[in-house]
Amino acid sequence: MRMNPECVPCLIRRVLFETEEVRPDKSVEAVKCAAAALGELFGDDVCSATVATKVHRETYRIIGDNDPYRALKRKSNEVALELYPAAEKLVKASKNPLRDAFLCAIVGNVLDFGIGTGYDHPSKLKKEFKNLLAEGLGHDDTPKIKRMLEKAEAVVYLVDNCGEIVLDRLALRELKKFDLEVTLVVKEEPILTDVTMKDIRGLGIEKIVDRVIEAPGFAVGVDLGSLKGAFGHMLRDADLVLAKGMANFESLSETDIAPIAYLLRTKCNPVANAMGLPKDINAVKLFPR
Repeated sequence: MRMNPECVPCLIRRVLFETEEVRPDKSVEAVKCAAAALGELFGDDVCSATVATKVHRETYRIIGDNDPYRALKRKSNEVALELYPAAEKLVKASKNPLRDAFLCAIVGNVLDFGIGTGYDHPSKLKKEFKNLLAEGLGHDDTPKIKRMLEKAEAVVYLVDNCGEIVLDRLALRELKKFDLEVTLVVKEEPILTDVTMKDIRGLGIEKIVDRVIEAPGFAVGVDLGSLKGAFGHMLRDADLVLAKGMANFESLSETDIAPIAYLLRTKCNPVANAMGLPKDINAVKLFPR
């Protein structure tokens, strides 16, 4: 996805948020540095995720912390574990368990700290969980995806944030019912609240999927350079890629990775517009070859 003017204040808010989490004394320096970087990098011909990656790398250097969200990540998983039994009950009772498993996983995607969506603490998800589920899917390509899964041999599932990874387990279990190989992709390095190998310990995910691998490097979404190597070949060889969250859409939407389905909450206008969807809906959107 190309950079949009609305991305600028969003990035600045997030830089301020993560700096104040661990080094509030560095807030002015971090914001000044981010603003300077945005002034240099911004353009309508650059990928928004690539710019965000460079801004956050510099912010982490200034605050001297390579995982400033660690406490929020841990709390997000704790809250999601409390909500999991209710979500599991919903899926087990459903006449369309794949769709409702996707819905539960997407509801977890509302957790996105520092961007002004109102979900700046995991406790907010606990309060709004039932209401978000009641919204259902504002865009639903699950029937198309189900037909693809019936013929597929291998799918790749790109995860997004902590908290929602707990609810992703429901979707992963439904995918395994199609008798196919499921590869789960986590981040190699911590960035924002994205899931790393460390963050899935104790969740039992390795018992659900066939393998867990790391997306190379430090990147918001996917490092576009990694698509030239073995990681990119793995994505292209899959019968279907399922990608959670807006950052994965921002980084992959203009690549040749297809077919790909995005499971996300449209939390901002630039992403919603780029996907051709309304803002603030739960969406399963398939982009075929």
